[in-house]
Amino acid sequence: MKRINLLIFWIGIGLSFSCSTDPVDVPKGEFEKGVLIVNEGAFGANDGEVYHYDPQTGEVQQDIFEKVNHRPFAGLIQDMVAHAENFYIVANTGKVEVVRSSDFQSLGAVSGNGLENCRHLAVAGDKLFISDWGPYDNAWANPDSFLAVVEGPEGGAVSNKISVPSRPEGLFVANGKILTACSAAGVFAVIDPEKEELESIVPVDGAPFSFFEYETGIYLYARTDEAIYFHRINPNDFSILNTVETALTNTIYNGNFALGENGEVYVITSGGTSDKVVVVSLISGDIINEAFYSGADFYGLGYHKSEKTLYIGEHNGWQGNGSVKKINAEGELTGTIAAGRGPSGFIFR
Repeated sequence: MKRINLLIFWIGIGLSFSCSTDPVDVPKGEFEKGVLIVNEGAFGANDGEVYHYDPQTGEVQQDIFEKVNHRPFAGLIQDMVAHAENFYIVANTGKVEVVRSSDFQSLGAVSGNGLENCRHLAVAGDKLFISDWGPYDNAWANPDSFLAVVEGPEGGAVSNKISVPSRPEGLFVANGKILTACSAAGVFAVIDPEKEELESIVPVDGAPFSFFEYETGIYLYARTDEAIYFHRINPNDFSILNTVETALTNTIYNGNFALGENGEVYVITSGGTSDKVVVVSLISGDIINEAFYSGADFYGLGYHKSEKTLYIGEHNGWQGNGSVKKINAEGELTGTIAAGRGPSGFIFR
């Protein structure tokens, strides 16, 4: 009883101090500002990692997952998703790690053997939904693709697998449903997250990769070797409202692109002696600049809105570490950042 009374006494003192003093600025976590560079890693080496770049000082911190958690990430990173106070690092080698976004401290992981070739992740309620190609058959196809369900925002075991069309990629939560871009099947699937059931399938032109928002619309990016497509989706019934097509050959196979200012979209094309970043209008489909920036080994794109700067990840022929080029609005190189193996994505904070 005395211990409880003493605890109440100290709580009361703490409350009185908190009410009588000015608000205290809580120091931000080490990684709450700056740019996070997602390095996919090389096949076979499984050395995917995340770097932190400070645009103010130019400082780069390497391998921050390993630095904070004292163990290597040990996977090929396909995506890193921000939700609430967490980052979800998704590796196509069949693993998902959950870290606190402020300091990269590990909070949990998806455990067990429920994942095969996972691609992306979405959070709906307290559940995690992970797109997974599933196993390869004898023809290197993936007929048994699925969404893995995990009951808990900080990971745990896979509790269910929802069958979806082949090779699901990007996920998007809209109007209480989960949309899943199925690249090999040429469709997107609509999932009920509460029932954990496939509701409907919507065919689209091209191989769809990822969803994004622009102004008040939901868009789906898709590609073939000859064209790219922007499908605008009705958020109520998930029908296709309209499709904008641009004839553009040899866009990058991983579906990487970046949304810039005023509906401008940056897309990588490869072939010949160099790679190029092409600027396309999301609204009209017109090519605004067919060679905004040229170089070699382009792999990832990201647009820093406050800097009005395009970040281009270069894989260096997968011979050692890559780099990131910073390109201004005029298409001029303004800086180069040291990166890891295969820099493929960016989170700007």
